[in-house]
Amino acid sequence: MKTRDELLAQAFLNRSEISRLLGVPYATASKIYALADRIDQEGLKEFRIYDTKVRITSVCKVAGISLNTLHTLQKQIKST
Repeated sequence: MKTRDELLAQAFLNRSEISRLLGVPYATASKIYALADRIDQEGLKEFRIYDTKVRITSVCKVAGISLNTLHTLQKQIKST
């Protein structure tokens, strides 16, 4: 199992990794994945690399947070 730090370093995430990174149930992660998948399909079209993973930036857009904020939150979680 990957740690949150390892997941933040990845460019692409699957459903279970989204769940672990954001600390949400798998059902919620599946909804986030579906919305991020739609963003990637529209934006990348035939240049999409993975069929079962979405970009971490798309996940952040759906979650309404920036990647920098996600990194900051992770640092704060580690320090407590």
